[in-house]
Amino acid sequence: MRWLSALIRNGLGLILGFFTLPWCVVMLLSAISLHQYWPRYPVAVISGAVLGVVFLFVRKPNKLLHTVVHEASHALLCLVLFVRLRGISATDGRGGEVQHDQADPVRSTLISIAPYTVPLVLGPILLARMWWQDGTAAMILSGLCSFFYIAHLQGLVMNVRLNFWGEDADLPKVGRLLALVLIVGSLLLLTTALIHVVWKGGAVVAPLSVPKSAPGSSR
Repeated sequence: MRWLSALIRNGLGLILGFFTLPWCVVMLLSAISLHQYWPRYPVAVISGAVLGVVFLFVRKPNKLLHTVVHEASHALLCLVLFVRLRGISATDGRGGEVQHDQADPVRSTLISIAPYTVPLVLGPILLARMWWQDGTAAMILSGLCSFFYIAHLQGLVMNVRLNFWGEDADLPKVGRLLALVLIVGSLLLLTTALIHVVWKGGAVVAPLSVPKSAPGSSR
């Protein structure tokens, strides 16, 4: 039966990839073309991005934080999908584990893929930024959105690299093709949402124009 399960998952991955990924790309390109050129608070956004890049090089407790967020995402989906949670653990350098009751294939897939598709930290910050449109709070939230977007990318790359191989790893359980389609699609939609929220109300950079000479004047 394992071959049948793999066939179904790969087929679903092909269908979703063919029909949804182009739509996600169109949504992202539309957001980019709509919000030109500066975000609402450019200094805060750039500062957050710079700090996010600096955070990439912090080894400890960086890895532990990503592991905690990873396992918390699994646990959150267990609660949302009414799957009994048995235990949760996270360590620095030795991974973590969420123990839960046996679930049907759909709920099991959603629980396994959650850390790769659910922006557990960035999501609430984006929602808060949607609520606060102006002022100091909006500026701070814009910087946090930029920072945690970089951190989200780091955690995503780290977790995909660590969980792409092995029978007990998350992505083989989901199906590698289906998992990659879901990961790429969710990242495209998250980036689209970030642009819509953070860039809304930003200043448009007008092209430079050369002033014309007044009639009758000479040079």
